[in-house]
Amino acid sequence: MLTFRAAVGSLWWRPAACPRERAIMAGLVAAIAGAWLALIAVAVGAGSGGSGGGGMAGMAGMSGMAGMSGMSGMAGMSGMSSAGASSGMSPGHHTLLLGGLTIAGVGMWTLMIVAMMLPTALPAVRHVAANSLRRRRPRAMATFAAVYGLVWVAFGVLVLAVSPAWSGADRAAVAAVALAVAAVWQLSAPKRRALRDCHRPSPLPPTGRRATAGAVRFGARNASACVRSCWAMMLAMSVAATATTFWMLAITGLVLVEKLAPRPRQATRAGAVVLGAGAVAVAVSALVA
Repeated sequence: MLTFRAAVGSLWWRPAACPRERAIMAGLVAAIAGAWLALIAVAVGAGSGGSGGGGMAGMAGMSGMAGMSGMSGMAGMSGMSSAGASSGMSPGHHTLLLGGLTIAGVGMWTLMIVAMMLPTALPAVRHVAANSLRRRRPRAMATFAAVYGLVWVAFGVLVLAVSPAWSGADRAAVAAVALAVAAVWQLSAPKRRALRDCHRPSPLPPTGRRATAGAVRFGARNASACVRSCWAMMLAMSVAATATTFWMLAITGLVLVEKLAPRPRQATRAGAVVLGAGAVAVAVSALVA
């Protein structure tokens, strides 16, 4: 509990003197809240449409991702399948680009990244603001946040493109394996190195193009470290056969504590236990069914 409180406390943003700086932070917080509301609305809409299943089961069209079958345009990610129909989304939004990659699928993944990963980047945004000249702070903050998000979206595009490789397999088996892999990854040395890299600052030159390049470089480095640290959890969440909303909330909490707590090793071990227990529960429920 103390570790979780310390992690949440590190998100606290003291009001800044620059109104534009406050506006950027308020905009990021509003985007996070809006993304969660949109995801919850999709889940509720799918449930009221009688799709059944846990959390987001049955939303339409997330083609190819085996655990979230069907969030309009991403059919195959179980739990997201009737969203397109219930929201009146036109067929053009479901355009297949490559493998399981669709326009609506990329949009849904982007929503999840804003909701789940952007909160963990807020301290880094604060670092950018504190180490940039006042007149450049809003630009530097926005640049960092945009690059951070783009790296995560690129990872999502890759996952969606290759998702048909497992879309034909048993969804519960895929979910159990993905959760087990994520649990093992939590305890690995590469995971620890990636988590350390998430905390490394980057030089931020004060002026000119070098200042912009510094914000871009820091955003790319921080996001790539975050992807290396969290890829297994995000993949497990994306193929969760049931209770997708639960796994979204659980993984968001785990990532927040890991990245922001003073003792992240304890958080990674706790995460391994949660993910391992989830793998066993999914496997047992599949066998019983």
